[in-house]
Amino acid sequence: MRGRTAALLAAGVVTAGAVASVASAAGGPPPPTGVGGAKVSLVASGLHTPTSFAFGAGTLFEGDGGVESTTAPPNGGVFALKGGTATAVPGSPEFVAGLAWHGGALYVSGGSITGPSSATWQLLKWSGWNGTTFTKRKAIYTAPKKFDGFNGIAFGPDGRLYVGVDVGLTDGNDHGPAKTPYVYDILSIKPNGKGLKVFATGIRQPWQLAFPSGSSSPYVSDLGQDKGAKNPPDFVLRVKQGDNFGFPSCSWTVASKCAGFTKPFQKFNPHTDIMGLVILGKRLYMTSFLGPKAKGPGGEVLSMPLSGGPAKPVVKGFVAPTVGLGSHGGSLYVGELTGQVFKVTP
Repeated sequence: MRGRTAALLAAGVVTAGAVASVASAAGGPPPPTGVGGAKVSLVASGLHTPTSFAFGAGTLFEGDGGVESTTAPPNGGVFALKGGTATAVPGSPEFVAGLAWHGGALYVSGGSITGPSSATWQLLKWSGWNGTTFTKRKAIYTAPKKFDGFNGIAFGPDGRLYVGVDVGLTDGNDHGPAKTPYVYDILSIKPNGKGLKVFATGIRQPWQLAFPSGSSSPYVSDLGQDKGAKNPPDFVLRVKQGDNFGFPSCSWTVASKCAGFTKPFQKFNPHTDIMGLVILGKRLYMTSFLGPKAKGPGGEVLSMPLSGGPAKPVVKGFVAPTVGLGSHGGSLYVGELTGQVFKVTP
């Protein structure tokens, strides 16, 4: 499932669709259940694969990976959520992995399909939101040929935009050798698209990032190796400039192969699939695709102290996998693969 994030999401959509069909016949998918007094409410429905969220200009924006198939490109994009409905922002990429609001503009990481097995991957800056669309748009960076994809994005305290690189479609990228530009890297770039740098390397699938207040070291969700290793763990990383986590040589299935590389902040059981990341107060919140035991059918929202420690459930009972996670005003926003978004107040 983890050979490529988009493929993982697509596989989840199939599961979610089957669950949603049954639930719909009974009057609609039931909401998940908060743990320890957490309150849960429905924000919007009618989406596809919620991957990311951003808040700006009085609007909640959702990044969507769409539904992939063998006969059509993904139908994702950027959506504005209001009054229980989701409205597509015209001209969005077909696959969106990351959103960030910064300096009055929405930044987007995404891909537009250009052929049966190719896409143009870009970092976009949109401004001038008028309630319906963005009146100013600019591609601040277009990835080189054979690039395999952008993942989530976040702004650091230095004002630079940070983005993870997807393992993509290229054979062998699951566990090496590296064949495409910047694979296994986290990159940073100025908001105007200049000064691209490699921030850290040796990370198989850096999916989403979250910076603690004032810190230059983000937490990063990393999906572990899929093939060629027995029971590879998943990770949350705490990443510093210049770190090398060793992938593909090191996947933490054979400890001796990881000598000299940066150690992960927290290891998780195989197929925990930690994806969305958000910081609220002194805790790190995260989505687990199918739950910590990977038995599904739905995912969970977990939390742990920023200092590390056991991850405890905050929301359980999703009827489908969970991917996207955002925060605003002390609440979490969770995307479920029924196409629903829920607000959670821990």
